[in-house]
Amino acid sequence: MYYWYAARQAIDNKQYPEAYVLLQFCNELKPDDAQTLYYLGAMQSALRHDNEAKTSYERAYALSKKDAPDELLDQLMNIYVHEEDWKKALEIRDVLDEKNGYDEMSAITRYRIYAMQNKPKQAIKAVDDYLKIDPDNLRFQLFRLELLEHTKAKKKELYAQYERILELDPYNAMVLNNYAYHLATHGGDLNKAERMSSLAIREQPNNPVFLDTYGWILHLKGQDELAKFYLTKALQNAQGDAEEIQQHLEAIK
Repeated sequence: MYYWYAARQAIDNKQYPEAYVLLQFCNELKPDDAQTLYYLGAMQSALRHDNEAKTSYERAYALSKKDAPDELLDQLMNIYVHEEDWKKALEIRDVLDEKNGYDEMSAITRYRIYAMQNKPKQAIKAVDDYLKIDPDNLRFQLFRLELLEHTKAKKKELYAQYERILELDPYNAMVLNNYAYHLATHGGDLNKAERMSSLAIREQPNNPVFLDTYGWILHLKGQDELAKFYLTKALQNAQGDAEEIQQHLEAIK
């Protein structure tokens, strides 16, 4: 018992090497104690002994199962995600949900795991499941839009999602810009595209992507002199890759 409390005191004082030695001794005295193994894993993780930490966490979980603390489950889930062991990560998420109930963090975790696996259908389902509970959650509506843009969804569904987000956040500059650019490049309403693009520029007047969108819309409307002004400004503000802006300028010239 003395070594256990001494180890906890060392942890509180951030004396991790000392705590590690003490916890190792505790583990030798009582090798099947889940709490000791959890703290031992935490020290091993702090000291960058990642493989040893994983082993300690897994042993602690095997001994405690449903009684495992949330912190242990979170650590294990993060390890499995890092190792791209998606099945085990989702299994741990299921245990957390069974303990604490389904919530926003559960939905985010599932969305991210499926997105990292490049499984957009499952990722959208994870988002939609939570939106049934909280339909006005802007964060999840943006997750949904990101997935639809990534998968090149049909215009009807994509535009409906843009409109839904703008109901919740009318001055979201990125959404205004993306919606405007998609309309302009897919034969949509150029007047509507120009209005949304101008709103995006009001929010972020020096954003080269937004300036490029506005300039290109002006070009499509036949206002080339004004278009060149905004595209030139976009090029001046660009940092890094400006190939698309340059292409737009050259197309006008």
